[in-house]
Amino acid sequence: MSTGTPPSVPATGGLDRQWLRALATGSVTSIGVALVIVVAAGLTWIGPNFLSASNLTIIGSFVAVPMIVAAFSSFALLAGVVDLSIGSMVGLSSCLAAALMTAGWPLGGAIPVTLLACLFFGAVNATAVVIFGADTIAATLGMLVGLRGVCYLLAQPMGQITAFDTNFYTFTNLSAGPLPLLFVISLALIAIAALIVWRTRLGRHVQAVGGDDRAAVRAGISVAAVRFSALLLSALGAGIGGIVYVGQLGSASNITGTGLEFQVYAAMMIGGYSILRGGVGNPLGAALGLLVVAGTANILDVQAVSPFYTNIIVGLLLLAAVLLDRLRGGDAYE
Repeated sequence: MSTGTPPSVPATGGLDRQWLRALATGSVTSIGVALVIVVAAGLTWIGPNFLSASNLTIIGSFVAVPMIVAAFSSFALLAGVVDLSIGSMVGLSSCLAAALMTAGWPLGGAIPVTLLACLFFGAVNATAVVIFGADTIAATLGMLVGLRGVCYLLAQPMGQITAFDTNFYTFTNLSAGPLPLLFVISLALIAIAALIVWRTRLGRHVQAVGGDDRAAVRAGISVAAVRFSALLLSALGAGIGGIVYVGQLGSASNITGTGLEFQVYAAMMIGGYSILRGGVGNPLGAALGLLVVAGTANILDVQAVSPFYTNIIVGLLLLAAVLLDRLRGGDAYE
């Protein structure tokens, strides 16, 4: 006779089954299917050349920096804070690193100083949002505008700074088989971020803070510390992305990183994140979202179709992502 008590399940096995169920029914699977459709469309429309080494290099180089930025900024979005300043932070990082290199600084000195500057501005964001309770979007939007002004000042008078370092350029343009090394590194960062979210106490704390900060406080989690750290991570990722751009291009301009925040956040939303609520999403979904957008843009570019159609397709994907989120019960955090 049943006593009403469910049979005990080994903790590890239960977690594994929950993880597999979430993977099978969640947004990561949905965007994975979308990526398969994009690849099939590319093979149909372009042919085998869509997956050629040269074309994969183009796609990988295009998406590497946004993926690096997404690996870090995804923690802020999971924690319930939207960092709109990441595009201008990338611009600041690239312009500052290039300016220091042009002034004769060695790469080993320019990089840490640039990252410290980004962490400083990330701390300003975090202080405004976490300590003073400013609205996240308003505070980071102000930082976005302010840092873009700094970029214009650093890049005077030509609007561009040439900072070519042979060794750095060679490293950022190396290949690992058919793929750019930077793309492989960005995939590794995404994998590490996903493992942190899936398997560590830190990941559970970040999701708990984003999902329900009052419940997180009752559970003994420091909401302020988690969100402050998440915004610092977001700034650090943007700083790394800006430095990588200098290596790839051998220069920086006052418009470097412009619009990157929309590219990254659109991909994260397509991949299952929510702008309006935290605790939902996974870095793997963000990576797949970026690949869907990059693959779509590449198909249209190869076929000489107007790139503005990419915006239309991304907009439709965003609407579909929002609809799927609502169908899954998107207002609930578990």
